[in-house]
Amino acid sequence: MSRLALRTILPALLAIGLFSGVVYFSFLPAVGRAVMDQKRLMIRELTESAWNILARYEAEECAGRLTRAEAQREAVQQVRSLHYGQEGKDYFWINDLEPRMIVHPYRPDLEGTSLAGFADPRGKLIFVEMVRIVRAEGAGYVDYMWQWKDDQARIVPKLSYVKGFAPWGWIIGTGVYTDDVDREVAAMSGRLRAAALLILAAVAALLAVLLRASFQAERGRLRTAAALHLSEEKYRSLVESAGESIFMSVGGEGLFANASMLRLVGYDRETFSRLDPARLVRPTAAEAESGRRHWQAMADGLAAPVRYEAELVARSGDAVPVMLTLSRIVVQGRTGFMAVASRLAQPRELDLGTVDNAADLAAANRRMATMAALLMSHGADALQVSRTLSANADAAVRKGVELVEAELGPPPVPFAVMLMGSLGRAEVSLLADQDHAIIYPDPGHGEAEARAYLLELGRRLSGLLAAAGYPYCQGGIMSGEPQCCQSLTAWRRTFSAWIHTLEPADLLHSSIFFDFRGVTGPDEPVRELRAHLSTEIARQPRFLHLLARSVLQYEPPLNAFGTFVLERGEADRATFDIKGVIAQIVDYARLRALQHGIDATGTLDRLAALAAAGHLRPDTAAETADAFGFLMELRLGRQAQRILDKLEPDNRIEPDALDPETRRRLKAVFAHLKALQAVLDHEFKGA
Repeated sequence: MSRLALRTILPALLAIGLFSGVVYFSFLPAVGRAVMDQKRLMIRELTESAWNILARYEAEECAGRLTRAEAQREAVQQVRSLHYGQEGKDYFWINDLEPRMIVHPYRPDLEGTSLAGFADPRGKLIFVEMVRIVRAEGAGYVDYMWQWKDDQARIVPKLSYVKGFAPWGWIIGTGVYTDDVDREVAAMSGRLRAAALLILAAVAALLAVLLRASFQAERGRLRTAAALHLSEEKYRSLVESAGESIFMSVGGEGLFANASMLRLVGYDRETFSRLDPARLVRPTAAEAESGRRHWQAMADGLAAPVRYEAELVARSGDAVPVMLTLSRIVVQGRTGFMAVASRLAQPRELDLGTVDNAADLAAANRRMATMAALLMSHGADALQVSRTLSANADAAVRKGVELVEAELGPPPVPFAVMLMGSLGRAEVSLLADQDHAIIYPDPGHGEAEARAYLLELGRRLSGLLAAAGYPYCQGGIMSGEPQCCQSLTAWRRTFSAWIHTLEPADLLHSSIFFDFRGVTGPDEPVRELRAHLSTEIARQPRFLHLLARSVLQYEPPLNAFGTFVLERGEADRATFDIKGVIAQIVDYARLRALQHGIDATGTLDRLAALAAAGHLRPDTAAETADAFGFLMELRLGRQAQRILDKLEPDNRIEPDALDPETRRRLKAVFAHLKALQAVLDHEFKGA
């Protein structure tokens, strides 16, 4: 006991000393640097946004719709009216390379005059320095003395970011007052010092509790070790008892099969491991060519998950008809494939309208969660697993439509099924419900007949998907609901109503529809609806402002002291909802995509398109995409472990159960999300 006390109390005393040193000599100075870095990032992003205004009017000039004088006049007018900040007094200005002032909201007396000799109280030629930086580097930071906003009698230090606009020979910029930043840092440092003193006092009082906590931790460690052993046993049993027949290979090594597969083809494990997949799998005559292409694409590492009918050649030489689902996997950096075989009875005699086919669809998809969990447990990339789940959902919807059409007969009008939400973004997790809708061309006099048929199709499709493991949408976003089964004209009216509404709550609810993509049927109605969406957003600038405000209602669960903000739940576990955190990246990417007319629906595709078009800095896009992948890894990893433990998957993450490096990275991701939201907040506040 004394040794345990020694190991506990001495480190605590050392921690107090180290904590004091870190707080006063490292953390507090770092706070100041971090705040200043955030301000520098903010004015850079704001200047980039204002620079895009000039680029837009210059594009109008190049297209011949405006003369240069008209384009410049419109741009100046818009920049003059741009204000942001809590009081709405922060602003942008423009000067040229002479330098000569083009527009300044608070110094109209300088507009049109030469600034070559204009110096601040310290003698710095402010605008000459700006011209030098732009000529040398295209953009950069300048510090100088300037009046505080609209108060010409108050001269304070200022840091500005300026960027050149080469087509017109202009420079645009905005800045922050460093006195304001210093006061903000001083206030934050004061609160941190007070908190540090309280923490030190609390630590001194808690030393007596540490010994008891150490004993509890030791007992907890023993319980955790026992739980891990039990989990491993459950996993081994689950792999061997999986209802589906599974075989796989990684890195070109021999084939691995579970017990179900070995029974299906009659091989022992050792003999099966030496088989050539080309000898084991034989496509049906109808799909021979596509089957060969699928295997070759897998070998080249290019294909998405595919499903087709095939035959497995048993050891006896008999052909076993199966529905084969083939997926490319990556395990600890090595590529390979996983194949899941569902046995078919008399495949060439199957009637798509029979109950048996609906049951086959349900049976194949109900086990997809287990298969995806196995992929995650083998070290597969989470985004790849999500794409596998998304491709399977697409296939399930298409097959479901075929089955229902076989029951109801040919549709009276062509139609398309649109997927929305995570299905529309192809970002399906192991806990995804249905989000789908139907769109069809205006049928004219046959509207009632067409709508009745398609509503019935939607209701039956929802039932098939629910039986296949995709729960009904609690929000009613399913094609069997009247509001989700509409003609192209009706969908246009619906989108217009959402875009022109002044209720942010309605906008946030409807934003799930903006992730739509077609999965079956003709593409034209879906393309026309997307074009209508872009047109309506351009007609209603306030829409983006309201959508941004609704997005900013939610923040990452990290407080100002760098501590997780958690909720107490099951077994008194302190957790946060990772789905809500991922949604903040999804919402950010969607807002930016709608703002700039990007048609992509996937979050990563949107970020890449925004960066390629110059609307988002490449490093910002890359860091945001990396954060999205990391969060998906945590989310799917948690859900997979729950499934392997034969529990219901959820979205709750317990930071205390993560290793220190993962917790550190999680905090860095939350800090990055806060920086993104800060830029949104300044860009759209009061605009």
